[in-house]
Amino acid sequence: MTENANSNMSHQRKGILDSAKPALRNVNTVVFPTVLCVILLSLFSDKFLTVENQLNILRSAAVAMIVGVGQVFVISARQIDLSVGSVMGLTACLTGFLVFDGYPLILCFAFAVAVGAALGLCNGLIVGFLKVPALLGTLGMLVLARGVVQEVMYGTYHVRFPANFVVLGQGNTLGVPNLVWVAAVVVIAGHFVLTRLEYGRYILAIGGNPEAARIAGIKVRRYIIIAFVVQAALVALAAFLLMGRMNSAHPTLGQGLELHIIAGVILGGTSLFGGIGRVWGMAIAMYLIAVLENGLLLAGASFFWQQILLGLLLILSVAIQVYRTRGNPAGQ
Repeated sequence: MTENANSNMSHQRKGILDSAKPALRNVNTVVFPTVLCVILLSLFSDKFLTVENQLNILRSAAVAMIVGVGQVFVISARQIDLSVGSVMGLTACLTGFLVFDGYPLILCFAFAVAVGAALGLCNGLIVGFLKVPALLGTLGMLVLARGVVQEVMYGTYHVRFPANFVVLGQGNTLGVPNLVWVAAVVVIAGHFVLTRLEYGRYILAIGGNPEAARIAGIKVRRYIIIAFVVQAALVALAAFLLMGRMNSAHPTLGQGLELHIIAGVILGGTSLFGGIGRVWGMAIAMYLIAVLENGLLLAGASFFWQQILLGLLLILSVAIQVYRTRGNPAGQ
């Protein structure tokens, strides 16, 4: 009897995992608008397609791509993390003290990731064990972490880090910015985990139907907590690199980042309703957003137009997903 129960559970689990595969095979619709924007902007400005400008665009998009990989996992599990900007600011400022004190970079990096992971664990426990909705729980962490970093820094900021640290964010390897190399590795790894490993498929299964996943024997709370920890650890990695790129760390670092990340993730095809995650789509969407921001700069538009554009993209991407979901409850 026990063997039959285990066999049935195994078949249920396999069915849930297999149901996530069609979503992964769909062609992402963000590719066409990205290509169209690149063509139009190249006609608008002869500076757009230059190697230097394209590397600047990729450098700007790299941080968002790194953070976006973690958000893909969180949203695919039918959760959301609004605290990424505040976690970035707090992690960067705390790590800045160690960098200035001359600690080895590897130790500073380990400290940053540990701080980020600890904050992510707090988010995971709030959502997974206290059953607080992720929207409210991570919103509370957004306010809490930003308040802590403001109190710790008390109006001051870190600036002019050691040269061996700055090169991490500003240097190049084989002509390509270090930030872009790191982002490429994180995106490839994220795609592999989501589509090839059991953990990624469980995340999609949980997002598709949490109760069915629980019945099939998947430890739903554990995987949700891990998703929040991974998200915050990637935020810490991005913060570490961004500190080097900016050669500074201040209490407002990462402010508003959460909207940028969520817009890119949803625009890239990850379902806001869970069960569908697309890491490559997210990466292309982050590049598209960076392209549009770059185009506005070339046109001489102010920073506020970038915010208007980001808001419009977020509304549009959510509206498209809602429209598709009405016709297909599976979101496929």
